[in-house]
Amino acid sequence: MKTLNLKKIISISTLASILLTGCGSSSSDVTLAATTFDGQLVDNYVENADYVCGDGETGVTTLNGNFSCKSLPITFSLAGLKLGRIVEMTADKQIFPQDLVGVDRTDTNNAEVVAMARFLQSCDEDREPRNGIKILQNAKDALVSYDEDFVASNLDTYAQDVNVTLVDENISLEHLTSTVELTDAINQISTTLPTELQDALLSVQSTLSQDLTNALSYMGNEERLAYDIYNKLYSTYPDVKQFTNIATKSEIAHIKTVQVLVQKYISEYARFTNIDLPELGYKNTDVLEMQAGTYDISGIQNLYNALIAKGETSKQDALEVGCMVEVTDINDLDRDILLSQYSNANDVTAAFDFLRNGSYSHYWSFDSGLKTIGVTEGCCSLGVMDGVDYCHPEYPQNAQKGSGMGH
Repeated sequence: MKTLNLKKIISISTLASILLTGCGSSSSDVTLAATTFDGQLVDNYVENADYVCGDGETGVTTLNGNFSCKSLPITFSLAGLKLGRIVEMTADKQIFPQDLVGVDRTDTNNAEVVAMARFLQSCDEDREPRNGIKILQNAKDALVSYDEDFVASNLDTYAQDVNVTLVDENISLEHLTSTVELTDAINQISTTLPTELQDALLSVQSTLSQDLTNALSYMGNEERLAYDIYNKLYSTYPDVKQFTNIATKSEIAHIKTVQVLVQKYISEYARFTNIDLPELGYKNTDVLEMQAGTYDISGIQNLYNALIAKGETSKQDALEVGCMVEVTDINDLDRDILLSQYSNANDVTAAFDFLRNGSYSHYWSFDSGLKTIGVTEGCCSLGVMDGVDYCHPEYPQNAQKGSGMGH
């Protein structure tokens, strides 16, 4: 065990003291950086709502419902109609009507919560809350003379004064509930995701092309395929640690990331036009409860069967299967990322980029495994098969460094 160098510790302490006193500072002059309370007003993300910080600073929520204050409490309103206030920041930095009313997130049937959700959605500029709620400026203008707290019993009066037709209560409640569930799903995997990906997922919906919608289905099945293959081959070759490390540390996070995207964008399986088999409950089923080796897409089903047959032939074949899976995944993601960029779907792009970075890392892990057993060219020993090149020295080797997905 290393011995602490007391002289070095004293020197560092003395140097810090000299630097402070040399600048004319005293201990009373040293202040901590001001805390900033950043968050999002949600039902979906509410843009153009007003807020007042504890220090009197004011602001207006932006596209993704973002707000920022240096002090609490924070009061939210539409002009003079006060929606509510928070006296402390929520753990996930999301502020729902439930938080403004002061009830549990799960209490979506609370009368005040339902009324507020309906009113916010009814004041949406395009009356399509799935792509975010942008509060009509005319609605705010009509509320300038107000100076009161939001009360559910006055909902009809508010709607009449701002000249909007109220959204159906059941539709409004369904939307609020789905938004709560999506936020919860993202929070559950947040520790496995880079911050930029979390931010991207917690943003308004984009408009996806049918090809990109189908890509979500395909990629969800493809990530499951990798997870299933690696678990299956680990049971055959338990001394090959690449399989269990990748399956448990990365592929579960990858599957759940695509599940979140499906949850965000796909309300029913009919939206997919590339599903060959009956719905397997992919969207709402825990990874560990999914039926291994069974997929919605026949092409992936056939690929799984072929790769398992090869992988169970020998340890070298098993590691080569890993190379093949990751190159296939990367090639598909290269195509899908272009689709997402064309649709300006930044959240999908960020998610697919995260998956691709993981596949780069996995490729090099299998390459190393092959070299360890004497295959000096690693994955490159596969060369080109059926028009697919499996030799990729250009792949970055530290693509996911610091993201918790490395090996």
